[in-house]
Amino acid sequence: MPANQELLMLLNKRIKNVTDEIKDQNADALLIFNQANYRYLTNFTGEEAELILTKDGDRVLLSDSRFKDQIRHQAPGELEVVMQTMDNIKEISHQLQKLPVKKVLVEGEFISASQFDTLVEQNPDIEFVLCNELVEKARTVKDELELKALQKAIDISMQSFKEILPLIKPGVTEKAIGAKLDYLFKINGGEGQSFETIIASGYRGSWAHGVASDKKIKDGELIVIDFGSFYNGYTADITRTVALGQVDSELEKIYHIVYEAQRRGIEAAVAGNTGADIDKAARSYITEQGYGEFFGHGIGHGIGLEIHELCTPAMPYSKEVMKDNMAITVEPGIYLPDKGGVRIEDDILISGKDPITMSNLPKKELLVL
Repeated sequence: MPANQELLMLLNKRIKNVTDEIKDQNADALLIFNQANYRYLTNFTGEEAELILTKDGDRVLLSDSRFKDQIRHQAPGELEVVMQTMDNIKEISHQLQKLPVKKVLVEGEFISASQFDTLVEQNPDIEFVLCNELVEKARTVKDELELKALQKAIDISMQSFKEILPLIKPGVTEKAIGAKLDYLFKINGGEGQSFETIIASGYRGSWAHGVASDKKIKDGELIVIDFGSFYNGYTADITRTVALGQVDSELEKIYHIVYEAQRRGIEAAVAGNTGADIDKAARSYITEQGYGEFFGHGIGHGIGLEIHELCTPAMPYSKEVMKDNMAITVEPGIYLPDKGGVRIEDDILISGKDPITMSNLPKKELLVL
């Protein structure tokens, strides 16, 4: 099957899933501002656009002349494209008034209060209702095209990680390692880093989000490396902790505790379990080993077109029931203040009762450089 035809078939499935949600809300259309969401429904990757999706599956994409040719090349299927010539809320109003709509859902997280008020004022015959994460709900379960892109992003990220390991030596700064890793993402076929790369060595390893600094790496330190590349808009998110030379015995001990906790967490990442079930499987082990107070963050989150999915107020990860073809992370950690930390993170595909680890870098033994 030609790639464009396959893409169109998948887009139509995505559109149906979202229009079903619109109908469930007894609405006529959904107004979309989130870039990841309009990309999901059109394949257009530009950073400035809005999408009107009706309950019948009609799509109106509003952008501007900078993206005209890009849209033509990227977005297949029946799609009305409007090149905006006025204020975007005024243009949206103009297009809505041409459609047979009486009730329109609006992505509440991506419109300001003043914009929403203006939308209401300009369209007195339309009822507008703020909603949360209708498209995100559809995006939680990945289709074939998404899983291919996600696996490619993971493969690129893993290859890049392997290539920076020989560079980790005493006296090299965290920033130097991080910059090389970000460079390698693109050299290896990716689209660049999907979040600010974390390189946290020594005492900074106890900072869960210790992005690369000017600190020089020293012999005898653990280094937490949290990284991921984009590929076709999809993101990897992997963490490995490595040692430069021999490290303190307690640091080596917590590495093995985190490894076992992650193994248990992955084992619990099965269809039907909730995020809380996965968290409990990992966290209870860390607590049993006496380090519960040093694991403060959640066990994971969804990944896809955005680095953090399934972790917002409307779809809290802890309550979300795992379904086949959801992609998540499992990332326990232990962080000892002023001493160092360990985190191990992998990207996991929910597959019945047999979770698939999509990122397969070695981890059973602490890697000593």
